[in-house]
Amino acid sequence: MTSAISKQELRRNVLAEWIGACIGTVRAHRRAALAVVVAAVLAVAGGLGYRWYQESREREASRAFAAASLTLRTQNPQSPPDPVEGMKRLREVAQTYRGTPSAEEALVRLAYLEYDAQKYDEALATFEEYATTYPKGRFRVEADLGKGYALIQKQNLEGAAQVLAGAVARDASEPLAGEAYMALARVYEAQKKPDEALKVYGQVVEKFPQTNWAAHALQRMSEVKR
Repeated sequence: MTSAISKQELRRNVLAEWIGACIGTVRAHRRAALAVVVAAVLAVAGGLGYRWYQESREREASRAFAAASLTLRTQNPQSPPDPVEGMKRLREVAQTYRGTPSAEEALVRLAYLEYDAQKYDEALATFEEYATTYPKGRFRVEADLGKGYALIQKQNLEGAAQVLAGAVARDASEPLAGEAYMALARVYEAQKKPDEALKVYGQVVEKFPQTNWAAHALQRMSEVKR
């Protein structure tokens, strides 16, 4: 007659079977497990490599941007600033290092230099390039302001109003939003739309109290009402 198996032996056998099953599973899927480990290692290495590459590009872009900026300012009266060369170098930075912080700043600065040189069509194209390349960039409001001002210079008040209205609707909390509001209100004044102008001036007073913008808005509101 077969003797009964003790509970201790039963637990031991079950544990041994479970361990054996685990070992068998690992052996059966050894290649897949190894592939997963290799893939994880490659992913980490790739991420670190990409980060190093991006940081290296930004360092190069920063140096190129600094060199371009030097051509735009000088303390030596014998060698005055060269805006043409400066714009050329900024364009090179923006194109060569596209996507880096320095390239982004170079592009919006280039657009304003073109505006200052009264090259309004070129400025508009560069501001539009900025909006396309950096839709969530750090200088969106500055770019919209510049585009609006360039459109005003070209007597396209309707286009300027659309650009500036879009800027205040999208970036109302940005530091330069007050200037965008003020520019929009002045465009409405130029379009002979006093009600729209008063509404925007009122928003400036409400959103930016105790600022120069608010003081100027109150003054303009008084003028418009008269």
